[in-house]
Amino acid sequence: MMNLKKILKEEATWYFLALAGLWILLYMGGNIIIDTYFYMISLNILIFLFSYIILRIKKKMHYYSYVVGCAFFAVWLIFYSICDLRSRSLKGYLTKQLPVLYYNPTGTEGRWSSSGIEIECKGSKKKIPTTHESDSLYQIYGDSVINHIVVRCLIKEPFPDVYYVDSVGITYK
Repeated sequence: MMNLKKILKEEATWYFLALAGLWILLYMGGNIIIDTYFYMISLNILIFLFSYIILRIKKKMHYYSYVVGCAFFAVWLIFYSICDLRSRSLKGYLTKQLPVLYYNPTGTEGRWSSSGIEIECKGSKKKIPTTHESDSLYQIYGDSVINHIVVRCLIKEPFPDVYYVDSVGITYK
């Protein structure tokens, strides 16, 4: 127990935990589209306000950044988990053909870019992975391959204006 207290006093530990938490949130939020700012604003105000009130009462304001970081991770993790759990019990609907904005084939852009098909779904841009068939079509059609790819998503709505992309189907014309 003494070693844990010593480790948690190190700033590098908190930076590592913050980066790990951010990575987890980015991974979990990858399938969720929030169509309104209401959820983001209300949850973030809740985080900042409750952290401030609690620390103000306890007279420990020098821990504010740590508490806000932990609260941010906890609240958004709970929100994403609830969205995921609710979407499992819901029936989804299949979208119409989604516009393909950009096609980046496997292995062409180098090390700092990833391959993928960029689509627009519910006003949000999403990048989905390419397939072997889509790369073969790219070799045939070149950049006009976006006219031959048909992308449809299975969307579930766990909350109003919050959409969970359950699966993505790629077909070809």
